[in-house]
Amino acid sequence: MKILCSGNPTHKTIASGVMQLYPDAHFASTSTGYDLRFWEHESETYFKQQIVDYDVFINASYLCKWGQHQLLEHTHEVWSKHNIHGHIVNIGSSAELDGVRDDFGYTGQYSIQKSTLRDLSLYYNGKNKIQCSHIIVGGINDGLPGNENGIKPLEIAKTIQYVLEHTRRVPLTSLI
Repeated sequence: MKILCSGNPTHKTIASGVMQLYPDAHFASTSTGYDLRFWEHESETYFKQQIVDYDVFINASYLCKWGQHQLLEHTHEVWSKHNIHGHIVNIGSSAELDGVRDDFGYTGQYSIQKSTLRDLSLYYNGKNKIQCSHIIVGGINDGLPGNENGIKPLEIAKTIQYVLEHTRRVPLTSLI
């Protein structure tokens, strides 16, 4: 497996957990030359040029609005074009289980974006021999005040490892 994971592994992010389990993985963040917001066409082109070198993409960073969707769509498009039979793992949120309500501190837009990411992941799963998995995560212990009871990045990474190494397809799972 050659892994690209969105996020900065030097922060308490899912990427830091991935780095503990897969020290040879590569990471896409501003610190490694990626701008995954795609505000400039060159940053989008750069991602598409780089993703062909990988067969696993862990879509772990919530960027802005529809950023994770773009990463999923670009990866699937490029891998399909190059006949890469890889595995895309998308990280969702328990907010997608709450609907569009605002009661839990989520904006309705965030819940919709995460639900749509899940649905798109399930839609792409198996198309052009590309496996897609979606993991619903219920809060991350990222070291910020108020997040102490969240799931540790290493626990999330172990779930990703389970999904990647399982002999069966795991299109949808949750860790709450």
